[in-house]
Amino acid sequence: MNEPSTRLIACDKDVMTLRRLEKVFFAAGLKCQTKETAPAAADFEDGARLLLVSENYLQFALTVAPEDCAILVLVEEDSPGALGTAARDPRVNHLFGRRAANPVRPWEVLHVVRRIIKQYELEGIKPFLHWGARMHETLVTSSEDLHHVVEWVPTFCEKLGTPPKVQETFAELAHELLMNAVYDAPVDADGKALYAHDRKQEVVLADEQAALFTMGTDGETLAVSVRDPFGRLERRHVFGGMHRALAANGPLDTAGGGAGLGMMYIYQHGYGSFFTIKPGISTEVTVLYDLGLNRREFTTLPRSVHVFHEQ
Repeated sequence: MNEPSTRLIACDKDVMTLRRLEKVFFAAGLKCQTKETAPAAADFEDGARLLLVSENYLQFALTVAPEDCAILVLVEEDSPGALGTAARDPRVNHLFGRRAANPVRPWEVLHVVRRIIKQYELEGIKPFLHWGARMHETLVTSSEDLHHVVEWVPTFCEKLGTPPKVQETFAELAHELLMNAVYDAPVDADGKALYAHDRKQEVVLADEQAALFTMGTDGETLAVSVRDPFGRLERRHVFGGMHRALAANGPLDTAGGGAGLGMMYIYQHGYGSFFTIKPGISTEVTVLYDLGLNRREFTTLPRSVHVFHEQ
């Protein structure tokens, strides 16, 4: 059998986290070098271009990692530091939220590194849910469709058995994502926004402009996703918007097109948000909620943010 050729360096002070990550990287088909200390320039001499570090080592990583190295960061609290770094440095596109001294989610690390090294193009919520999950998918071609979907979301959540606060939260999240896709994303042939100037007007989209809304659950995770066929979102809108809002304790970002509005809103409403950007083709935003957590646990849980930029 062929031996793995891609090598990853992982740096974290916690030995148990490193041991667990070694198994995940084996599953991903990677050679792995783990260290309890910060990365050094010598670590990259044999061509390693994938680095996972705790936030404690992030500043060291920025100084020694090559310009073409992807830097993945383990974050233990919601602070603007890592988000700000990601906004400024294109090497940082993946933040893994974890509680202090707790291991990361193996599936999340596996999902991200496999997509990076294999260039997998994944769509919708299916990759985030267990086999056999219940999923609903619909095209949204008008402002009327948008309102029907938003009205349906809390009903679905209620039947699932979620608390009223979660029902309300996901209805608001669906509304935000769909407003971005229906009003802010569409542009004409010259790249001029068609409906962003008036978010109260009635809108009817052509079939090729329709947004795709997906929601589902496997009983452990509740997931919602919206995809628009314009691809105007940029990574700076994601990390920059979240960073500014978190640093200012909550104001929403209003810059950028497509799903570029309300980044802090998206950040706060799930434990993980995944952005897949294909410039000029599509933008997809997926948000995940852990049904096993109570609201207090959820509000203090460090968030994950992942941006995949695909051609």
